[in-house]
Amino acid sequence: MKSIHVCDLFYRIALDTTGPLLETGSGNRYIMVAIDHYSKWCEARAVADHGAKTAARFLEDEIICRYGVPKFVLTDNGGEWAAEFDVMCRNYAIQHQRTAPQWPQCNGMAERMIKTIKHGIIVLAATPANMDCWDEQLAKVLFGYRCGIQASTKFYPFMILTGRTPRLRADNYLQALTAEMDDSGDMEAATTLFQQKVELIASIHDNVLQNVEQAQRQQKKSYAARRGKHLFEGLIARQSMVKMKKPRKRRALTASWEGPYRFIGHTDGKGNLNFEKGCRLCIVQDADGHQWERFR
Repeated sequence: MKSIHVCDLFYRIALDTTGPLLETGSGNRYIMVAIDHYSKWCEARAVADHGAKTAARFLEDEIICRYGVPKFVLTDNGGEWAAEFDVMCRNYAIQHQRTAPQWPQCNGMAERMIKTIKHGIIVLAATPANMDCWDEQLAKVLFGYRCGIQASTKFYPFMILTGRTPRLRADNYLQALTAEMDDSGDMEAATTLFQQKVELIASIHDNVLQNVEQAQRQQKKSYAARRGKHLFEGLIARQSMVKMKKPRKRRALTASWEGPYRFIGHTDGKGNLNFEKGCRLCIVQDADGHQWERFR
């Protein structure tokens, strides 16, 4: 498992779509989702179709025109992420990355976001009579998500983006301190508050990077444990049972992996064991005891 590099707001965006859902009164049947890998801020839109033209307009309207042009976008291999969408990415100099056909988990953040949105819509549109207007609940679901603390960043997406906690209905009833300052007209107090917010935002971003890196390490360790693989300083532990990926040129509808084999060790290509990180050649042994060199 290789972690995706995260470095700045809206630097890398994950996109996905779900549907067809129950058609609403506005004719919407699909949901398009975009999520920022850094802040976990999410944008979503209910749409009538999920063609490439609609996908391109969604990215341009909801991300580019609001937060700037991302460096990378990550999608699956669906047809909506081709044609007009690819043309728009080239026009904005965006690098379009796609998941491997056999590995949709690479875009797991967007897939998980879709599950969260679906669950929120079901809760808000609790009665069957309201299910034909689920698109009217989408904004409320997104607001609730943005105001929740994320496990990987340890912050609200709202706070990472704006530098403050979201003002809720209860804050107006309780006459929050920030509201009193805004109404006081005290320029000195307002200037001090602004400087504090600038310092807070810088502190938040430092902590976000550390928290995300820590979460990625933990996710990598948990994934390895679930898959039954042991990690040793970035290499596969000796005597582990492994599967080897087949060459890309293979017959259709056949397995993309073969094995399992017993992993003996890494090699330098001349039969000598090599324990350097990143070595791609290894020696494996089949059930009959035969050994040979293979690329990982």
